[in-house]
Amino acid sequence: MTESRKEKLAGALVSLPTFTDNNLNLDVTKQRKHIRWLVDQGIIGDAGVIMVAGGYGEGYYLNDSELYTLIDVLMDEVGGKIPTMVGIFDLNVRKVARRAKYAADAGIDFLELGLPHYSCPSEDDVFVFTKFINDNVDIGIMNYNNFWATPPPGFEITRDLMERMTELENVVGFKWSSSNMAHYVGMLRLFKDEFAFMDNAMTNSLGTRHGMKGFVDFYGNVAPRLSLKKLELINQKKYDELDDLLYRVHFDAENTLNRSDSPTFSSVADGVYGRLRWRLMGLETGLNFPAQAQPSAEYVEHTKKVIESSHIMEWVDWDQSILD
Repeated sequence: MTESRKEKLAGALVSLPTFTDNNLNLDVTKQRKHIRWLVDQGIIGDAGVIMVAGGYGEGYYLNDSELYTLIDVLMDEVGGKIPTMVGIFDLNVRKVARRAKYAADAGIDFLELGLPHYSCPSEDDVFVFTKFINDNVDIGIMNYNNFWATPPPGFEITRDLMERMTELENVVGFKWSSSNMAHYVGMLRLFKDEFAFMDNAMTNSLGTRHGMKGFVDFYGNVAPRLSLKKLELINQKKYDELDDLLYRVHFDAENTLNRSDSPTFSSVADGVYGRLRWRLMGLETGLNFPAQAQPSAEYVEHTKKVIESSHIMEWVDWDQSILD
């Protein structure tokens, strides 16, 4: 079971927005239409994984009813057609287990498990937290190495902890964010046969050259053709061509336009960034769940210029009329 689960954790991991109306209710109709469009565009089969309630989907802010509705909608639309995932982030491990049990019973393949954080956790904290879910819920677990989400000094999963994780049958992969690329490559080279690594940034082809199985794909929601192109280049091991694509589409404009005096914005989670960037690329997803600070007009305008100066819009096939 573990090996078959691990093999399914690969490709483009498309983290869906959570559509809301003007009263902050879930807009289930738009949620369904968006998922159907992704399937029609080729996000199906072995193309990757579709996730609800991740960071960009504002999983932190969902109540049980909202989360369960998103799970039911996802399984109703794509269950059995493409691997599925739900993000659950909470310090209360019993609450995480309850929610994960609902997802598992509904047929969801994977759980994105956020690190427990209030103060910076110890390795023992992370292990026993993960072990509780492993022992109480039959679902594939993708642990999240998100150093930036924990208080200083920040938490990075170490070799010792990775070795302990091999004892847990349901832990099949890691979503990896890191400020230390040498550490990331080291973990890939040591543990690529035990776990499926999903790159959360993929700034270049480095991870793919050393055993990364897939990548988290925010842009897949508006540009699935780009997601499939990245996957094609990875599978064909055309790493130089992949690097060129990534720089042109994602990073050259940021490197050119971002300066020390550029407007900045900091948020407690990813949802504000996500909805803003989707909107600037033509996808209106609704209001952010309360209460999250919003960026300044200067920051919005700067972000618009970055997007317009990149090559991303050449790949965007989304049309908002799809939701009509």
